[in-house]
Amino acid sequence: PCLQVHSLQELRRSASLATKVFVQRDYSEGTTCQFQTKFPPELESRIERQLFEETVKTLNSFYAEAEKIGGSSYLEGCLACATAYFIFLCMETHYEKVLKKISKYIQEQNEKIYAPRGLLLTDPLERGMRVIEISIYEDRCSSGSSSSGSSSSSSGGGGLGGR
Repeated sequence: PCLQVHSLQELRRSASLATKVFVQRDYSEGTTCQFQTKFPPELESRIERQLFEETVKTLNSFYAEAEKIGGSSYLEGCLACATAYFIFLCMETHYEKVLKKISKYIQEQNEKIYAPRGLLLTDPLERGMRVIEISIYEDRCSSGSSSSGSSSSSSGGGGLGGR
């Protein structure tokens, strides 16, 4: 067992990709953007269930915030119509602001929680908002006992193009 603590840069440079796990969208409450909090068994020895669930629940709350229609969203829509949508050349929408917040949160989670455990979260935006992709890395010094290939935490996640 040569499991080491990694920084984000170290992980990308000195560890080899063993497999990927895909956390699927949860459509139980309609088409709002949220992901399943079901813990993938492939992560069992890598991260505590509570940390994983907390990450997914936080992401789900960010997406709910992004899709919430309030006064500012209504005003954005009115300004967009009044300016033939030119307003968006000089102003970010509420949705875009929240997506930036999500990207920053994922970056922080990778640096503080996931990379030290040999894991890497991919922003769902990079996967068309269909899945949360979690890459599982192995140290190059590990004995070749890894199982290669894609895994899926629920039905239909395999076969998505990776990097």
